[in-house]
Amino acid sequence: MTVTAPGYPRPNTTEVKGWQIEVGSPDGRSWRPLGAYMAGTGFEWDWAIPTTGEIFIKGNHPLASYLSRPRRKVILIRTWRNGIPWTGRVMEAQVSGPPGRLTIKLTCISHLFKLLRALAWVNNTTPPEFQLNITGKQDIDWGPPDQVLKKFVSKVMTRLRSPVVSALPIRRTTPDLPDLDDVDTLDDMINIVHESPDDMIILAARFTQLDELFKQTVETQEIGLSMDFWEPSMGPSPQVFNTHTLSMLQSVMDYTSDNFLNFTNPGNILGLTNPSEWGKLQNPGFIFNTHAKRDRRQYQWRTDSDQIAFIRRTEKSCDATRVAIGGKAPEILNQVIEWGANFALQLILNAILPGLGLGNIIGDLFDDIFFAFQQFWDPELEAELGELGRGEAFGDNTSAWSLDAFAVGQAALKAHSGSEAIELTIVDGGADGRGFTFGADIEVIDGVEVQFERRYKVGDIMTVWDDGVVIEKHVSNVKITEQEDGRMRTVTTFGDAITVGEGWERVLNKVQTIFGSIRAIANST
Repeated sequence: MTVTAPGYPRPNTTEVKGWQIEVGSPDGRSWRPLGAYMAGTGFEWDWAIPTTGEIFIKGNHPLASYLSRPRRKVILIRTWRNGIPWTGRVMEAQVSGPPGRLTIKLTCISHLFKLLRALAWVNNTTPPEFQLNITGKQDIDWGPPDQVLKKFVSKVMTRLRSPVVSALPIRRTTPDLPDLDDVDTLDDMINIVHESPDDMIILAARFTQLDELFKQTVETQEIGLSMDFWEPSMGPSPQVFNTHTLSMLQSVMDYTSDNFLNFTNPGNILGLTNPSEWGKLQNPGFIFNTHAKRDRRQYQWRTDSDQIAFIRRTEKSCDATRVAIGGKAPEILNQVIEWGANFALQLILNAILPGLGLGNIIGDLFDDIFFAFQQFWDPELEAELGELGRGEAFGDNTSAWSLDAFAVGQAALKAHSGSEAIELTIVDGGADGRGFTFGADIEVIDGVEVQFERRYKVGDIMTVWDDGVVIEKHVSNVKITEQEDGRMRTVTTFGDAITVGEGWERVLNKVQTIFGSIRAIANST
């Protein structure tokens, strides 16, 4: 038993664990330990965006030559923290230092980055020169968010022949039935109708990056995303919607069957999946999934405890209470309005100046004038800010009066409504090991499942007590880095992680914004 004098902190009895990093072969079938690494090595986990990892090794490391040349090969990396995996690949290698004493910095990106390198075509079964779908110039899908996002991923990744599959079962949310005792007026009934599709989304894609296609849904519905790697040595495959061959693409339309053509396919001449393999990965691949937040508000962080070493709170003010979206009216509206307006003008001009034919030169004068824009606004926020705080912003340039206009408008309003984030640098587990620790609730240790009560992970809604003020936020980001003394520095972010993002996070965000704008302009016809 350890005894300390009054007024002195209790000794830190929490065991410090280093990183167990493994390097995979290009096909993901074989793995070997990385071995020695240097201080500064760390990884991060995020609720909905790709994350980074940084590995520092010396120039004389046995794998230095292999790891420092990622240009034309896939170098897979994986590690774990308290039962939660991190999987990704080396995206950049930087070699620096005096000859003979080199340091190699490996920048890794998690596999969720694959969403940034996959385009949702209008039609995944026809060549790019001819892109037409039964839904028109866009591939339009609607339904529960989990189903729609996984359906897009399955179609695109099957076309790319990329081993990315979607996790099953489909997570559906069913709205509660209304209480008829609360329906007293027509407004009450209209509100019920308006709120009933709140758990349904509509996405329209035209060569859109998957991350951009999902962005507003992820933000407005507060959905988490993950892309985990699986290979046979990890145990039985999780249940997945298996679309690993081109012959399975049509099955995306009917997710009740992985072998819908079996009755017309004697002897399996089409090479369809064997029924014994349905719902399972047979080879190394990636599993895409969406997640809902967990309510863990019973767990509270306190700035007056010995677990928090440093706090940084960032709050950004609202810069707009109104958002305009659009720029091009729907084509059918353009035509109808043009016909009516031109007909009226022709009558007027020909009546005023008969014989000159002026009524025939109006042409497409009224294109993109009527119904080209929509405005969304937040009256409650505007009232709080007062006259001095009013402002407006412009949103997406292609969505006005389309199926997803409401979602686009609400997402833009949210983006300009201000943000708040709290970043805590913590002592994992606290001084006596009874504090909060990042990790899985259940971890297999030496073949035995061990349950942990005070662990947290990204997506958990927790409370933070700061100088008498209690704030409710979800864990959006966790970054763990090994220090010079061998201890781990854990930085946990609550709220909008982009608000306090650094390094690669900001770079990725800028790249997404720039190229998203370019594609919006290119596809606005």
